[in-house]
Amino acid sequence: MEEISLRGKKYRLNIQKKAVRSLRLRLRNKNEIEVTVPQLMPMFLVQQFIKNHSEWIEKNNQKIKKNKDLSKLKSIRILGEKYEVEVKKVLRESLVIMDKKIFINYSDKRKIKRLVDQKMRPWALRIIKEKINELAGKHRLNYGKISVKNQSSRFGSCSSQGNLNFNWQIILLPMDKFEHVIWHELAHLTVKNHSRDFWDLMAKYDPKYVENRRWLKTQGAKMFLV
Repeated sequence: MEEISLRGKKYRLNIQKKAVRSLRLRLRNKNEIEVTVPQLMPMFLVQQFIKNHSEWIEKNNQKIKKNKDLSKLKSIRILGEKYEVEVKKVLRESLVIMDKKIFINYSDKRKIKRLVDQKMRPWALRIIKEKINELAGKHRLNYGKISVKNQSSRFGSCSSQGNLNFNWQIILLPMDKFEHVIWHELAHLTVKNHSRDFWDLMAKYDPKYVENRRWLKTQGAKMFLV
């Protein structure tokens, strides 16, 4: 893996050449940049693209906590409720959630992160859908498709078509912070930007939105597992 220096800090650089028309950038982990680029694009243009986004990279890299050793995980909290975690090394991988317990069986320590990400996403999606249905119903808000991803630097988003997308790991937040993230995207169904009208609406949906927003900026990403 290559390295690149930005604003005095070194980052691991993962270049993915694919059949795409434009460059795409994301932070995979702490101090690790992944860029998807068109197959024939010269490297100097890729490096320039990265440097042009150095401020964004630095800002969002600070929000990411270093990788946790999931093989030593003993417990986690889902919306404030404690779940005991049992991690074992076996031949066949699996992840089962049952009665406030999570059983993680892994074959390769390097693959636990991927296992947790893949297996917990569908469960998180069900939880998020239930909460959206509950909150949106209070104000008769109409929304489109709901999906979940694993975005290191975003909690959620709302498209112009009213589709809602969330980082599945928001279920690891305390309930009031989790609901704040949901309310934020539901508010965008009515007000697309972050104008005064938007924050006035947020005050209606979440009276403690200022406090919750401040907490998420400093502590939110630290709650994530992968």
